[in-house]
Amino acid sequence: MRLTPKKIEKILVQILGHEGLPLIQSLIGKENVSEFDLATKINYDIKVVRRLLYTLYNHNIVAFTRKKDKQKGWYIYYWTLLPESIKFSYFKRKKEILERLNERLVEEQQELFFVCPNDCVRLNFDQSMDFEFHCPECGELINQDNGKERIEILEIKIIELSKEIEMLLKQRQTKRKQVKEKARKTEEKAKEKVRKKSIKKVLSKKKVIKKMESVKKPLKIKKEEKIVKTVKKKIVKKKVAVKKKEVIKKKKVTARKKATIKLPLKKEVATKKPTKKKMNSKKVLKVPSKKKLKKKVEKKVKKN
Repeated sequence: MRLTPKKIEKILVQILGHEGLPLIQSLIGKENVSEFDLATKINYDIKVVRRLLYTLYNHNIVAFTRKKDKQKGWYIYYWTLLPESIKFSYFKRKKEILERLNERLVEEQQELFFVCPNDCVRLNFDQSMDFEFHCPECGELINQDNGKERIEILEIKIIELSKEIEMLLKQRQTKRKQVKEKARKTEEKAKEKVRKKSIKKVLSKKKVIKKMESVKKPLKIKKEEKIVKTVKKKIVKKKVAVKKKEVIKKKKVTARKKATIKLPLKKEVATKKPTKKKMNSKKVLKVPSKKKLKKKVEKKVKKN
């Protein structure tokens, strides 16, 4: 159902009556209209405008926002029409009318009705019994009414209304389906976005991991090389240390040998080159034995 301004007027007049028609016309196609502006436009009292607006608000056809006036200190209400709620109220009203028509049709088919010849009143059997089959207004006798025409009219109205309600229901269902499809599509889009983001994150993580691995591999090799180098260096140092120790040991051995060799030489030298004084002292100190004296004496004798 397409809501034209005339259609809106027709729907809302059924709620407010013809008194509220200028207010409806001033609200159509506008948003956040002040109640004071509406009152000045329509030339109605502010209390009447508020009463009409509150009746629309009770039917959920109108919404408001309020703001505090800084100068005066009271709240000013700004009103707007809700087209979706107008459609719903129209559909609801049509349903209520259909129910009433069905009830009336049942009454017409089941009960007897009596009518005044001057078309003053139409009464059912119980009511006519109370007034003794006389019109309460003009006092004439009332006659039984043939309700075939009325039943036919009611049936036609019921058929038309039921068709209209079916059309409205179909429109509502199609709209709901469209809304659901839109919601589903938005959900799917959101899910796809989330999925894409997750895939991107995974890919980015994989790339980062690959980069890290590519960076780590040479580092590992370098580290291994460094370890090898350090090991080699350490080994070399040990060898050098061993060699140094061996050299030191050799030096020590040679030094010892030299010391062992030199010591007796020094003694020999000391024995070989004695001073005259020492020799004399030795000779003087030595006392010759008896055998030597005998030998010397014998040698002297032989010479002579």
